[in-house]
Amino acid sequence: MEKNIKIAALYIILFMMAAPLFAQQASTASIRIINEFNQPIGGAIIATEDGKNVSLTAKDGTFPLPEIAGGDYLLISASGYQNLRISLDQIANQEIVLKIDPHHMGGSVNYGYQSYTRESITGAVSSVSGAELDKTPSNVLSETYAGRLPGLTVVSNIAELTFFGYGNLSKAIRGSSSVNGNNPLLIIDGVIAPTQYVEFISPKEIESVSVLKDASATAIYGIQGSSGAIVITTKRGHNGKLNVEGYVDQSFQQMTKRPLFINSAQYAELRNAAGERDGLGPFSQFSENDIEQFRLGSDIGYPNNNWFDQYIKDFVMRQRIGVNVSGGSEKFRYFSNLSFVNQGEPFIIADEPDRKYDPTPRVNIGNFRTNMDVKFNNYLSGYMRLTGNVKREILAGGGMGWSIYEQIFQQPPTMFGPLSPIIEDNPEMSNQVVTVTDLDNPVYGMLNRSGYRSIIETNVIAQTGLNLNMDFLTKGLSVKGGMAYQTYLRNETNTLQSYKRVLRGDDFSTLTDFSTYKSFENTPLSYGKGSTFFYYLNLLASVDYNRRFGDHSMDASAHTYYLKQEKEAAGSSNTVLPYMRQNYGVTVLYGYKDRYFLKADYGFSGSEQFHPDNRYASTPAISGAWIASKEDFFDSNLLTLLKLRASYGITANDQLGDSRFLYLDNIRSDGSELERGNPALEAERIKKLNLGLDLGLWNQFTLNVDYFTHKVNNMLINSSSRIPEYQGIPLNYYPKLNDGVMENKGVELSLGYNKTFTKDFSVFAQANFMQAKNKVIDINEASKGDDYAYPYRSQGYALGQLWGYKIDYQNGNGMFNSAEELANSGLDYSFGSPRVGDFIYQDLNADGIIDERDMAPMGYARLPEQEYSLTAGATWKNWEFSFLLHGVNHASQFLSGIGAYENLGKGIFNDIHLHAWTPERYAAGETISYPALSLSPSTNHVANDYFLSSRSYLRLRNLTIAYQLPESISQRIKSERIRVAFTAQNLFTFDRMRSKYVDPEIGSMSTFQPYRVFNLGLSANF
Repeated sequence: MEKNIKIAALYIILFMMAAPLFAQQASTASIRIINEFNQPIGGAIIATEDGKNVSLTAKDGTFPLPEIAGGDYLLISASGYQNLRISLDQIANQEIVLKIDPHHMGGSVNYGYQSYTRESITGAVSSVSGAELDKTPSNVLSETYAGRLPGLTVVSNIAELTFFGYGNLSKAIRGSSSVNGNNPLLIIDGVIAPTQYVEFISPKEIESVSVLKDASATAIYGIQGSSGAIVITTKRGHNGKLNVEGYVDQSFQQMTKRPLFINSAQYAELRNAAGERDGLGPFSQFSENDIEQFRLGSDIGYPNNNWFDQYIKDFVMRQRIGVNVSGGSEKFRYFSNLSFVNQGEPFIIADEPDRKYDPTPRVNIGNFRTNMDVKFNNYLSGYMRLTGNVKREILAGGGMGWSIYEQIFQQPPTMFGPLSPIIEDNPEMSNQVVTVTDLDNPVYGMLNRSGYRSIIETNVIAQTGLNLNMDFLTKGLSVKGGMAYQTYLRNETNTLQSYKRVLRGDDFSTLTDFSTYKSFENTPLSYGKGSTFFYYLNLLASVDYNRRFGDHSMDASAHTYYLKQEKEAAGSSNTVLPYMRQNYGVTVLYGYKDRYFLKADYGFSGSEQFHPDNRYASTPAISGAWIASKEDFFDSNLLTLLKLRASYGITANDQLGDSRFLYLDNIRSDGSELERGNPALEAERIKKLNLGLDLGLWNQFTLNVDYFTHKVNNMLINSSSRIPEYQGIPLNYYPKLNDGVMENKGVELSLGYNKTFTKDFSVFAQANFMQAKNKVIDINEASKGDDYAYPYRSQGYALGQLWGYKIDYQNGNGMFNSAEELANSGLDYSFGSPRVGDFIYQDLNADGIIDERDMAPMGYARLPEQEYSLTAGATWKNWEFSFLLHGVNHASQFLSGIGAYENLGKGIFNDIHLHAWTPERYAAGETISYPALSLSPSTNHVANDYFLSSRSYLRLRNLTIAYQLPESISQRIKSERIRVAFTAQNLFTFDRMRSKYVDPEIGSMSTFQPYRVFNLGLSANF
């Protein structure tokens, strides 16, 4: 594959060198677009009002003039400038001047089914350009969203470099509004894409990404619009000369947090301390001589292994090379992208001379996209979008990287290895993989002697359609229809082998005492194959009407689509059956004098999830906006923008977890009756209100404020709490009900500054803040009883509220500091016997027993309630600088597992364990950071407010410094622009985690931490 990448790179370079030969076509343009400083504006979009002709200005600001009448209008937009509607009669001196847009009211926003100018937006929408997303050097598209789209929260669950987005990121728009899920709808180029296998799309292919947040934007999507929508619009070709962009990137990736691996002497002392606290004596695990020999480090029989350093690289490399090609004419426009990524893995593979295969983990990805627009005649046009990727991945040992990574922390530093020494009188024990008791899969064997898995994934998304311009009936009327199809295929070749494991004896002074561990033996490589396939099919049609009548404008659309989806599933359950949906929608936007806007939306959609009598749901919405600052009476140099927005409507949800056909009784072929159906079930309906204010000051500052409320009164919940257990039918077999109630309220604030001082110098800054607090009001939860301190665990609390035991700190440190204190407490623990040095828990119900009745709400849910960001930058001549600070607040989780509970495995100690409770430390008044250590589960190892960790953080997400080479240099290779950029990702993080070796976003030491990335990129345009 690497050879193929080199060949492809050569082709791309040759194509780039040849591109200028095709690009040197003289422009017939006679009109030039400039800014207020008389600088040409390249890349501006010029469209005729009927949308038939779309052009792009060249570097010198010129564009081919379409054949229109003098009184017809052109619509001109460019990033950073105000939109302009101008007729040919109004153009003077063959130049058009665009005004700088300080309040971000220019351009348009894609809603999926329709695009609207920013001025006409009546609801809540945020958007970002693909160029901005491309500042983040990542293989996963959703990672580029974090902090750049107000209202969209992206939470990283897995930071493995080669795991490209298939569940490693959770996304939510304005928090949670239902217990049945909050995954946003995904729309690509106007087509719903109900799949997670789209993370391969590169920002280089993307024109913009929009986030639709309120009912006015998503009601038309019916039962799929309740959680908002992410709309991806890819790049198109434009009427004009051939434009070629070649680019190459080199990334250096480093984990932001490398875990603590204490040395063998420290490890032995802490294990002995744990044994002593368990009553086993002071040297139950290691002798004094052992500890001294570990400390000296002169005898190889007393190892001091840092397994993390042995198996994990300091830096991982990533390379990307690609080319974009765009251009076209009035009849045919095109955009194509081709790119290759070579992504390394962090694991260090040993060079075993007798091994006949290479298990080195690695990934190669090839992406492709072609968007074509064809104009057959003045009335009929068509389009085709074809995109996809091919990914080849090698996995050592046949498992995912995180399954190997977590095993590193099961290996104590005192374990010899990774291989046993050569033992002349016992060759069977020589050069074998060393392990310890209860560790079946030592890391060396997983990486080097378990075989490998070769995976080839293929994603293809195809869209095609026709558009009939019906101006011959009435101007502005058009009809279009199309289809979309995505297919995903994964072929796997599994090569597996077993290997011999050996145990070392207890005497560290000898290196000849090894024995076979269990029945594992060395075996030859075995082969197996498997495959996975899924698809979705989407058929869609619409009637559109877009027209202006003097001061009046009308944008209307009526559409329908049919979706058939087969998910990735196997076996014989009902999840293997295709999912089918039908949707109808109507939207009308009326504008008057480009300052008053009224929008109405209506969705009518159905899903096979429900009984035919309740299959369809109506989702209406109404919204409006008033740009008061455009009124004749409004003349102020201070208040340069005043816009009011309001929307109210209903969205719906048919996603009921993994359950399907809940209106049917689950009766098996053997006659057994399981879950009972409820034919009256219907889609959840969420009522949404949004009130917005956009305020501009001195043509420099912009303040955006949005207040929103979401409420659902028919949320799908269980009925079991209404049924007594003695009636004979298992409670989980009772039918679901539409009786749940939940609300979600919040606010979004944005303050921006945008100022162009001279033609060479400009600055910008924008601070964003969002708060979304939800509350589960009623889910039919039964009271646990009056003897519970908190009888309800869901109702009255936020979704995902954490529960644990409160530590009693009345004595100062919250631990039993003597046997007398323990005896006098009068407390019994239902989950073990507390020792001296263990936590003292609060007996909240005062019954003398610490059990689940004493659990209390703690912290917040895992999904942040608050999110904030600050992005700022400046341009000076050929230099660009920008940064992105991003943070979250009011998010919690309990630390647990490896790195938190010291008893797991052979005992892995983190920084929190280094100053654990001992009688000597307590008597000396020293700092105590952890309760008494233990070799086995203790009463400390439960959810409590010590292990409660704040997931709040502030992270420098991105830093970008770029320089555009002078034209005198770029023109030497016939290039219009050569740009060099340095970007850094995740440079530093401020957090409040108890352990400094655990990232707040991941929240666990036993999996990959987020990566710090340094990227150097070069791009050239021809």
